[in-house]
Amino acid sequence: MTREEVLEWMEKQLGIRSYRAIGDGGAIHRLEWIAVAVELGDWTIDEIKEVLDQTEGIKPLPQRISEMHRLLERKRWQRWQSKSSTQ
Repeated sequence: MTREEVLEWMEKQLGIRSYRAIGDGGAIHRLEWIAVAVELGDWTIDEIKEVLDQTEGIKPLPQRISEMHRLLERKRWQRWQSKSSTQ
């Protein structure tokens, strides 16, 4: 998926009209970074779905997005750790 497709998909999943209207520059940046990372293959849509489910009850939205980003970064770090330990 392209960055734009991921962003559109995440808007639907989060129930928002436009991620740019969140009103929190940090949250907007984190959503954009998640979309770029998916496009580059760092994370999968399934991983995004997983963190969406894990953060479902978190409000306000910028806080939920921050937690999603934190969980995804942790996944990336764990993947890197497991690759490093096998080499």
